[in-house]
Amino acid sequence: MKKLLLVTFVVAFGSFGIKAQVIQAMNKAAFGVDGEVISAKLNGASQATANSHDWFSNSATNFPYTPPIWIIDTSGAKSITDRYVTDINSRRLPFFRTMSYPQFTRLNGNTLIDAIYIRDYHGIDSTTFAMSNKNGDNPSLWTGATETNIPDKNDILDTYVHVRRAQKTAVLLDSLWFIGGIALDATNGNRYFDFELYQTDIFYSRQTRKFTGTGPEDGHTAWKFDPVSGAVTTPGDVIFTAEFGGSGLQNLVARIWVHRDAMNLNSPNFAWGGLFDGAGGNYGYASILPRQGGNFYSGLQNSASTWAGPFKLVKADNSVQDNFSPNQFLEFAVNMTYLGLDPMSLLGGNACGLPFSRILIKTRSSSSFSAELKDFVGPFDFFTFNPVSADADIPFICGESVSTITVTNAMPTSVYTWSTADGNIISGTTGPEITVDAPGTYIVKQQLMAGCGEYALDTVVIDFSNSCNILPANRLKLTGKLAGQEVNLDFEASSNENVSYYIVERSTDGKNFQHLKTITNNNSRTGTVSYPINDNVSTVPGEQVYYRVKLIRIDNSVRYSPEVALKRVILNEDQIQVLPNPVTDRMQLVVNSKKNQLAVIKIFNAVGALMDVRKVSLYPGNNLISYEGLNKWASGTYPITLETGDRRMTGKMIMARKR
Repeated sequence: MKKLLLVTFVVAFGSFGIKAQVIQAMNKAAFGVDGEVISAKLNGASQATANSHDWFSNSATNFPYTPPIWIIDTSGAKSITDRYVTDINSRRLPFFRTMSYPQFTRLNGNTLIDAIYIRDYHGIDSTTFAMSNKNGDNPSLWTGATETNIPDKNDILDTYVHVRRAQKTAVLLDSLWFIGGIALDATNGNRYFDFELYQTDIFYSRQTRKFTGTGPEDGHTAWKFDPVSGAVTTPGDVIFTAEFGGSGLQNLVARIWVHRDAMNLNSPNFAWGGLFDGAGGNYGYASILPRQGGNFYSGLQNSASTWAGPFKLVKADNSVQDNFSPNQFLEFAVNMTYLGLDPMSLLGGNACGLPFSRILIKTRSSSSFSAELKDFVGPFDFFTFNPVSADADIPFICGESVSTITVTNAMPTSVYTWSTADGNIISGTTGPEITVDAPGTYIVKQQLMAGCGEYALDTVVIDFSNSCNILPANRLKLTGKLAGQEVNLDFEASSNENVSYYIVERSTDGKNFQHLKTITNNNSRTGTVSYPINDNVSTVPGEQVYYRVKLIRIDNSVRYSPEVALKRVILNEDQIQVLPNPVTDRMQLVVNSKKNQLAVIKIFNAVGALMDVRKVSLYPGNNLISYEGLNKWASGTYPITLETGDRRMTGKMIMARKR
């Protein structure tokens, strides 16, 4: 049975003040914290080693020593900026990009855990705060607004977040670093912003202008402590608050959400800083300090004009700049390990322990922690990893035959370990693939990287067959989407050399299929092949259309692909349709999108455990996302969420297993 092992994300954060700041440009875990975004340079000076990573690479800059290493995926940058010229309104559109490397990549001895870049709404900003919303309040009581004239010191243009672990040396711990950046419309005066880190899946609806999915203690998740030792037993929400002035970073403070009585405890993890702010109840954000002295954070802004990255910079007035104006880009870094915040040491965690699940970035009107909140970006997911999924090329054993079992969504940085109690593995037991020669149940366990705890597992069952006159099984995968009256299908088939021909069939009732197209196979292509098919359905009656592929093998045996169902009625943007529902083995999610965008789909069981998560690309029109192998899941109701940068959709799958 497929099972996602839930990982408890544990970390503690500290609160700190101006006394331990660093305002010089420095590499932190080989990342340049210098108030600019250009890799292989530090505060404008070229670096002689590979250890000066940054957000982006500037191809126009001369790198005399080493190729640059940049963290944010820059795919599609030219098409976006080219469109800014021909379509002025496109400048107002938000978008995001994730890390350019696989999560947990080891690079120059450092571990790149995750990163994200987000462009906020421009012009008419639909993610701003209405009046009387403050830090320390219950987020479910906050109200959003749509603004066109946010004060420039509060208007967020772009945001950046990156978490990495430094290389361990003889004198340094492998410190965990939180690195943040923000571009504001203002370039002078004091500017105030927060990076708030949540344990729950907090979400903002632009339709209702309300926040949901908040924590259990006055809308947050509170930190819990052992009443005797004062040690942390359960992590909660954290907030970093920063103030930048004309000369740079003025103050940076971190707080954790606690019951006020917790401040009477002497915690070995950190010291209390003496500040406590909430909405008047027993819970609030308390400041904390590290147990040891010394520098533990840094922050800078660009003192001169500097390149704004391949996506350029769109100002609040919709003008486009190639460069940040002086003092427009603000950057900071926090050493979580030095502050006693590292999950490797807190609660006996490991190198893959992760501190939070969502981030909300906000601006404030003044230095006061409880000042009016203004603009915001998020909340957005962080640390989203796909659980392992495996499949066999031949799902049975006959005579002396063998089967290869492969991880179908392998992450290059993950470690996969295989085991079986009743089968037989004839290859190695680590890696994304094994070979077996006996029926049985095979289990693969996933670690996000070497040294991490177990993250997820999947099982594959190999059956026994009495018939030995067989060819290798053909795995068929059929996907499709509807764009207006045009259906775009794509199917993949393995072991193409064993196929005589393919027949594409269509149905309007899901039962009676008719011939649509024959694809003759000359067997010149071996292995897995892909065939695209287009079908105009403008004259096809009914709202629903179904497709399947019939495969005729060279031994005259027949195989069928899973069916694809497409609903021709345009769904509104808040609906997820599950086809069929109830589900016995496989299903398709039908999702309508008005634009090209990325989305994250999560499926939970009845008690809230995460069963499946995947990132998908949505295209204008109806999109079809297929799931197979669900017959291993227990009967019951499974809530489904789909989230993009600006909306959230929900649905329910009802699993009815065959008896």
